Amino acid sequence: MKKVLSLFLALAVLTPVLPSLHAQESGKKETELETAMGKMNGAFRKLRRQITDASKNADSLDLVAKLRAAADESTKLIPALAAEKPEAERAAFVAAYKKQMQQFMASLAPLEAALKANDNAAAEKFVTELDGQKKKGHKEFKKPDEKKS
Repeated sequence: MKKVLSLFLALAVLTPVLPSLHAQESGKKETELETAMGKMNGAFRKLRRQITDASKNADSLDLVAKLRAAADESTKLIPALAAEKPEAERAAFVAAYKKQMQQFMASLAPLEAALKANDNAAAEKFVTELDGQKKKGHKEFKKPDEKKS
């Protein structure tokens, strides 16, 4: 029994570290944008799990603030895929990326308002819409070998 418990505990501790170990193992260095998006992903995943629980609205509002901060940071960066675009298309690609990130940040306002009003049904709807925006953005602006939406 102790061996099973020890194994479970080791897995629980190592699971969050495994993606970064894999990146180091493959020689891939994480970009600033990937780091910022990783912060957004962590906050978003937690938010999705708890959005229907009104008792966690204060924590959910903190997660929205983290999403906003990471999205703001991400807006200032350029996706790695931009380097693969022809120079004539690159500026338009980056502008489209920045516009989509600004739309994502603007979409956080109604979510925040719904949480402050304790309207978790509406908040859940906004989270679903944000998830769609996330998937669309990853499809358009993330390198194909990086896609893990």
